[in-house]
Amino acid sequence: MRKKVILATDDNLVQLELFQKILVPTYDVRPVKSASDAIHFLNVGQADLILLDIEMPNITGFDFLADIRKIPSYMNVPIIIVSGNTGQEFFNKARNSTAFDVLTKPVTQETLIRTIEKALASVGAD
Repeated sequence: MRKKVILATDDNLVQLELFQKILVPTYDVRPVKSASDAIHFLNVGQADLILLDIEMPNITGFDFLADIRKIPSYMNVPIIIVSGNTGQEFFNKARNSTAFDVLTKPVTQETLIRTIEKALASVGAD
């Protein structure tokens, strides 16, 4: 059985390494450092779930989220926002987006794995 592909999008290389360390035993993690790199990956590959930082250069995570939902094959792919932003305005916007959930950095291994499992189960992708 193939491992589920998780596209981890964050401009912080330490965060990407952390995602890989936590998730690689169970998932096929594809780290990218920008939303434009994520779009490029999605044009040539397929992701079962996307971890998305919001505050990135060039294209913000919210713009990426809006763009990706316009592509039929990604309308229902779970996207989990993982951000260091703790402001109320941010949380309101994130909660009202098409993301499956919002996690605050630093995220614990247990919380990350539990949220990913719930997100994949929600689309029948166990």
